[in-house]
Amino acid sequence: MNLTQLITLSFLAVCSIFLHIFACAIYDNWWPMLVLLGYISLPVPMLMFAILRGSSGDRNGLHWAEFATSFFFVHVLGIPFLLHHLDKIGGGALVMSLFGTAFAVAAVVVHVLFSGSAQDIYNALMGEGF
Repeated sequence: MNLTQLITLSFLAVCSIFLHIFACAIYDNWWPMLVLLGYISLPVPMLMFAILRGSSGDRNGLHWAEFATSFFFVHVLGIPFLLHHLDKIGGGALVMSLFGTAFAVAAVVVHVLFSGSAQDIYNALMGEGF
């Protein structure tokens, strides 16, 4: 990964976190910070599966890891809408939080594009050769 790619990924990640913090600070309401908990927990199931996978061909752990990752991703997308529906945050904080999530997703997509094909990443997680 060269310096330009690293700067691009850093910019997207910083913009994502900045928008979430700004959504909290500008409206003096810190409820949107719950989304950052989802960001922290999002990669945990796949990392645990990659670390704890056995040599057996059993794919149940993979399916549970995919399910848990999907659950946390829906958490990241759903919490701002839920907080807005419950009148805990305003429309502006909702929009900034969603734009922050869009920047985070863009950072992940750009990382996948920079590091190789998605199939290569999937094969690396599954322990299969390239």
